[in-house]
Amino acid sequence: MNTRLNTWSRELGLGARFAFSGREGWFRTLLTAFGVGCAVALLMLATALPGMMNARNTRGAERDLMYYGPPLAAGADTLLVRDADTEFHGAAVHGELVRPEGPHVATPPGLSAWPGPGTMYVSPALRELLAAPGGALLKQRLPYREVGTVGDAGLVEPGELAYYAGDATLSPTSDNSGAGAVYRTNSIGGHAITDGLSPMLTLLTVVTFLVLLIPVGVFVATAVRIGGERRDRRLAALRLVGVDIRGTHRVAAGEALVGAVLGLPAGLLVFAVARELVARVQLLGLSVFPSDLTPRGWLVGLIALAVPLCALVVTTVSLRGVVIEPLGVVRAARPPRRRLWWRLLLPALGVLLLLTTTLGDTFSDSAQRRLIAGVASLLVGVTLLLPWLMERVVGRLGRGPVPLQLGSRRLQLSGGAAARTVSGVVVAVAGAIAVQSLFGGVSSQYTTSTGRDLTRAQAGIEATLTGPDVAERVITGLRSTPGVLGATGLLSMYVTVPGSPEPLTVAVGDCATLVEYAAIGGCRPGGVYDVPPGASGVSDGQGPLPGASVHPGQRLDLNADDTSTDGRSARPSPWTIPTTLRTVAARRAPDGSTHTGVFATPQALAPGRLAHPQLSSVVRLAPGDGDAIERARTAVSAVVPGLQLEAYSTTTTDRKFANIRRGLLVGAVVTLLLIALGMAVSTTEQLRERKRLLAVLVAFGTKRSTLALSVLWQSAVPILLGLPLALAGGIGLGALLLRVTGQPVGVDWGAAGVLLAAGAGAVAAATLLSLPALWRMMRADGLRTE
Repeated sequence: MNTRLNTWSRELGLGARFAFSGREGWFRTLLTAFGVGCAVALLMLATALPGMMNARNTRGAERDLMYYGPPLAAGADTLLVRDADTEFHGAAVHGELVRPEGPHVATPPGLSAWPGPGTMYVSPALRELLAAPGGALLKQRLPYREVGTVGDAGLVEPGELAYYAGDATLSPTSDNSGAGAVYRTNSIGGHAITDGLSPMLTLLTVVTFLVLLIPVGVFVATAVRIGGERRDRRLAALRLVGVDIRGTHRVAAGEALVGAVLGLPAGLLVFAVARELVARVQLLGLSVFPSDLTPRGWLVGLIALAVPLCALVVTTVSLRGVVIEPLGVVRAARPPRRRLWWRLLLPALGVLLLLTTTLGDTFSDSAQRRLIAGVASLLVGVTLLLPWLMERVVGRLGRGPVPLQLGSRRLQLSGGAAARTVSGVVVAVAGAIAVQSLFGGVSSQYTTSTGRDLTRAQAGIEATLTGPDVAERVITGLRSTPGVLGATGLLSMYVTVPGSPEPLTVAVGDCATLVEYAAIGGCRPGGVYDVPPGASGVSDGQGPLPGASVHPGQRLDLNADDTSTDGRSARPSPWTIPTTLRTVAARRAPDGSTHTGVFATPQALAPGRLAHPQLSSVVRLAPGDGDAIERARTAVSAVVPGLQLEAYSTTTTDRKFANIRRGLLVGAVVTLLLIALGMAVSTTEQLRERKRLLAVLVAFGTKRSTLALSVLWQSAVPILLGLPLALAGGIGLGALLLRVTGQPVGVDWGAAGVLLAAGAGAVAAATLLSLPALWRMMRADGLRTE
């Protein structure tokens, strides 16, 4: 036993010494370490993602100012707050307007003190934006003097646009929860409700991680086989001095193990550098604090064990198909034909596992395990099919231009290496197509139609205001803003109707406004209109239609539901429904809402009689004017600081679903960049192994352009065969995943086309990056032999 262990250790040690033998050995080992290091860095990033999301959510909860308890009286520790979030050219800006009511008000993380009236604390990213020429409109919207910086503890991410501003005019509103409301609080942070992911979102998350990490595993398997042909020739020399077959395998494993082990600290270094740089970069609107990217220790330990083990297994398995003899390596001749049957076993297992997996009310652990195994089996099975497919197609290539003949002959002799080079791209594209099909199939559950008519209005306001005069100034400011074609202003409030359990809405607006909310024909100043629930026609003016909510001569108390916070009882404010009342049908508003109740023009009911009105406004913007919405927001904020003007869209998407999809896109970009970099390294090393051959061909008169085109063919043929395979595998996997979720099968052909183009682009970029090395290796000094 001890003798065997000693023999194994000697052979592994010999392989380790080969890894550092001469300039070529050092260079090959460093290339392997670099490739493995990039993969390790990406794996560490993946293990840090749960902690990153938890840290972001925690900081968001700790700065929350919302109060959820019973009404508070002003005190030494109370604070008046108005949420003042806004947008600027699609970027969200988090804002709070505050007025401390006492000296003992706690401050949220990131602030050392509350800003005084007319001053503000801003995040570093917002300060940079306000100082830039492109932030002039936003600077007009925030007319406060900067007195400090919001610290990292008060920001969700380093690129977040956020501010806290002091406003001495804040006073509590009757509605503490509506848009534009001012509320009183004495509690800072700790209000977040941590609801877990639904079974569907859990499935999406698991599949996303698999699709992003499996290509990394394929990349590791490719990286540890860099320089395989030169290694096999050395092993043949070892056979000549008496080392048996198994001994050569252990020598090769020792050499691969060195590159993998060196890749671990290299990965730590790459991760540490990327971790410090990540705060300065925004990818698809996402930025991260370096401290958030802290992987768990046990996961790092698992990576440290798994990567060297992967190197050993891959090296040992890859040598099972190579006959190493004292006089050479059989791989130097045409390899035996690859068999198909065993390559189909893994995809078949994946199909079987996914067919037996269903998504119910809960996503059980056993179902998750079957899903993970099934997806992994299918994606890895795609990579196993590529060498067989290449062998069948490339074997028939023989005629054509000289570059094609050179490239196809090289693929016939070493098609496995070319297939390994593009296998990462193939599996990444297949997984991305599958997950895009899955997202497309379930998106209807997380995407809701707003019902908004963008042909009638493109923005709007829904807010509780302190009085009708404020609303009038808001609408006047909007209508006078360049780029605003029109703005309506409907003021409404609830009143109690005697004998009715339901409150009645009373709304006031001019005729241009009322016709947007009700089917009023011939609206005139002084008109009053009843829009009862279910009314489907217009009355003749002689009386109410069936189902009318009020009748002429009825008296309403406009202050019956007054819930003002000034502590005084509201005086009755009676209003009599005029005899000219007409009953009309409701009309869907441009914002998708339907309003019922009593609609009156200002001549019939003065807006000032509505004590605490709700403003509903829809705004038409000039088409093609990208700054119109920003100028309109600035005009609104000039009247009521923090009042939000929302840009309309036809749909809304669930936040968690959108975050998972954004994470997929970010991960896909990073993974493709990693794979393209690894392909460039692998292609360069393959060219180095053929350095002498290339130099000989040039010396005999072969054009450099011919050799360059042959290299391009060697990259083009595998990817041209791999992408259809990726498309078929991705569509099949997507269909199985949609079956698991109970959704109809469908394919997003547009997204699939983009993904195929991205995969082809990654291969093209990697090949072009290797051309300078090709040019150097075709020089005459390549004829020299060490």
